[in-house]
Amino acid sequence: MTTPPNRHLSFLSLFLLAILPAAAQTPAPPATAEGRPTRNFGFGPPPVQSPEVSADKRITFRLRAPNATNVVVRGITRQSLPMQKGTEGLWTATTEALQPDLYAYSFVVDGLSMVDPSNTRFRPSHHRVAQSSVLVPGDMPWTPLPNAPRGAVTRHIFQSKIANDERDFFVYTPPNYDPKRTQPYPVLILQHGLYDEANAWIEVGAANVILDTLINQGKAVPMIMVNPLGYGTANGPADIDREGMLPAYIRTLLEEVMPQVERQYNVSTEPKGRAIAGLSMGGGQAMLAGLNHLDKFAWLGSFSGAFNNWPETRPVRSTATPGLGAGGGGRGPGLTLVEARLPIVFPNLDAKANSQIKLLWIACGTSDGLIGVNRQFKAYLDSKGVNATFKEIPDMGHVWPLWRQNLADFAPLLFK
Repeated sequence: MTTPPNRHLSFLSLFLLAILPAAAQTPAPPATAEGRPTRNFGFGPPPVQSPEVSADKRITFRLRAPNATNVVVRGITRQSLPMQKGTEGLWTATTEALQPDLYAYSFVVDGLSMVDPSNTRFRPSHHRVAQSSVLVPGDMPWTPLPNAPRGAVTRHIFQSKIANDERDFFVYTPPNYDPKRTQPYPVLILQHGLYDEANAWIEVGAANVILDTLINQGKAVPMIMVNPLGYGTANGPADIDREGMLPAYIRTLLEEVMPQVERQYNVSTEPKGRAIAGLSMGGGQAMLAGLNHLDKFAWLGSFSGAFNNWPETRPVRSTATPGLGAGGGGRGPGLTLVEARLPIVFPNLDAKANSQIKLLWIACGTSDGLIGVNRQFKAYLDSKGVNATFKEIPDMGHVWPLWRQNLADFAPLLFK
């Protein structure tokens, strides 16, 4: 039923008659030192701007916490950055000039860690304390190009029968994506690390921005990217040591995620049109899935691969170095593979695989606790006659800045 136009007018007239006399008699609200009115129409004090990145690459953080006694910013610099309390309980801190990059941080308020309530950009984590993130822009692929076409990111939720949980995956479509294009788009499966969520490569890795930049610059082929949740069980990271966790994840990818993507998007179903890569745990998964399913993937990549997560080749716990990093990387020397068992992990891998592999690309920083297992795996590939590009990045650890650059180097090589 359509409401008559005059009904709208009568309601509007009554509303104006009710508020205009009151508004005319109400004095203007007082202003803050910055000139902003303190009145916020019943929604509390006015919002603060945080973080604020200046032209000289400094970041200013602000937090309204009038009852707090000690507030610091943690994560931006090696030492926590103290904040100073000002008027109206507003805490403020400004960094020195920083190198362009994406930074994760949190506020610690009287010992309690929290995200920045004024910042909608988060670094997700699987059942752990999340952090906020901020971009210091610069000449790098993960700074968005001005006035350039952007791709789209869509979240998909489904019930996994294999993992027995409800989970999600994300799909990036490139700028000017055409669902009816005659030639299907190639697809990149890009996997996160241990303790991360499915959207880690979007929120922390800025993978969508990197692909936008490379595609708009003509450096990469327009492609679709899929970011699945990388755990084969409902327990997530807690089951990393379970023998069946990684194979179960690969099943969720091949039997549940990829069929959905192929039904809903114009993607290639041929090996030459599919790539699989990942960081840390995801890099180990990419090698495990890719090299055992060359009928499905011809392009393979690993960034700081946690090959020590393969249960079959892991030394007994008493001789392995304990401790896993934020992406699944070791935090000390001594991580190793039992090389004699690698044929169990890759039973059909030999030089014949070279005819099916378009690219096998492995990178790791020399300061990463996983450099040893990466060198071991490369030596095993060499012993089998399997061709691989192996890059060691000097003085780099198990960190996101390296993985973002790895993707920026890897993506232009794909599907050409």
